[in-house]
Amino acid sequence: MTYLIIKIFFVAFFINLLYELLHSLLYKTCLEAPLKKYIYLILKGATFDGFSIAVIYFISYYIFPHYLQIFVFLLISLVFAYLWETYAIKNKRWEYSKKMPLIFNIGVTPFLQLALTGFLAIYFAFNF
Repeated sequence: MTYLIIKIFFVAFFINLLYELLHSLLYKTCLEAPLKKYIYLILKGATFDGFSIAVIYFISYYIFPHYLQIFVFLLISLVFAYLWETYAIKNKRWEYSKKMPLIFNIGVTPFLQLALTGFLAIYFAFNF
């Protein structure tokens, strides 16, 4: 199980690294950052997301029966993403650009990110 969690973390890290690069254009914070800070923000975000996905998978694996694990993983991911994004925006950890589409007063891409990239990471970790 430890090997699987580590594998999920690394797969999630690299998928989220790509995701962070692609949707960073929707953040005013990233658009205005100097290159060194931009790289730091992207790597920090991908690491945090990879860790979060591994922990959420671990929770869903150990607490819920097999047939509910993916559903619970997706649900926890969406709730966590919503709470984290709400906290971050209120505390000015980052700021959206005008291009960021919003849902429930937070960005659509960060809201869906953990669920989508986590699902992909779990799929790849199990199948490759």
